[in-house]
Amino acid sequence: MKRLGMLFIAVLMLAGCTQNMTQSNAFQYKGSFVGDNNAVIGITQNLPLHDSYQSIELQTKNRPYGVTVRYNDPGLDVQEQERLAIRNAAAYFTLLDNAEIVRFAFPNRTYAFSRPEMEAWFETDFSTIEWEEDLNDRLNEKMNDANEATPYFKQV
Repeated sequence: MKRLGMLFIAVLMLAGCTQNMTQSNAFQYKGSFVGDNNAVIGITQNLPLHDSYQSIELQTKNRPYGVTVRYNDPGLDVQEQERLAIRNAAAYFTLLDNAEIVRFAFPNRTYAFSRPEMEAWFETDFSTIEWEEDLNDRLNEKMNDANEATPYFKQV
């Protein structure tokens, strides 16, 4: 019986290690391109709202190159949805070198972001961001000012 218990514990530990090894973060896809389906899906699955995404469309034939992510209703208020859309757009622009347009389509609203407009608002070149912590720090600095997100949507 003791051996069976030890075997059970060993199996649980191995299962936990395997699960941790397969989990990843979006920054492993840094330097990817809009045309890389696996990278775009991997990024989407590691960003906020990942549990609500329904489908992804890639614009790769003509410029501007872009990504459209379609979501089910995440059940969030508009302000929180906008904040997460800004965060996700910044992540796509940081991780996908050639992304010029990012769209998020929800059942009742669509958000569209262009790289030049967002870089101007964000006051940084997304290609210079190398680490997830750097992106999060910059986002938190910009987003913690309650007056920043709402004017962004009014100026676009």
